[in-house]
Amino acid sequence: MMIERIRREHGYMVRLLAILRHKLNEIKQEHAINYSLVSEIVDYLSNHSEKVHHPKEDILYHYFLEHYGQQKTIENLELEHKELAEKTKQFALVVEMILQDAVVPQEMFTQQLEDFITTQKQHLDLEERQILPLIEELFTSEDWLNVESQWQESEDDPVFGDTIADRYKQLAERVRQSNVEFV
Repeated sequence: MMIERIRREHGYMVRLLAILRHKLNEIKQEHAINYSLVSEIVDYLSNHSEKVHHPKEDILYHYFLEHYGQQKTIENLELEHKELAEKTKQFALVVEMILQDAVVPQEMFTQQLEDFITTQKQHLDLEERQILPLIEELFTSEDWLNVESQWQESEDDPVFGDTIADRYKQLAERVRQSNVEFV
């Protein structure tokens, strides 16, 4: 079901944000970090969110508003998705500058990384704590069938799926390591 896939993707995102939080703590302790791994995470969050995750959520939100009336929190989510995409692109540019050996003050990068993590986490929390429970409470089986029929995209995840994309090999390996760390 669509809601389970969305929640599973949220779980993936939370895991990636935890890796970024670990990198942030490393920077604050003045340890070197792997910026290319940070770049892969940001790239994955940007690409997967824009192409798969947010469009799927937007189907739910539009359907909800059409059939259950206006909800200010839900009305704002599509705009929030656009703002998140823009913030992610901006942060990705900073990471890319670092990878290209541009001088980026550590304090500025640290603040931007912290803001990026916080913004992403707040968005996920809003959806998980308020939006999705409301939708689950009100949607009928027919509603779920209707939204499912609107989603025709492939859901092969390039990091967490069966086939790992070449550009995410390092990230997929790090995710597998973190799975072992939490066992």
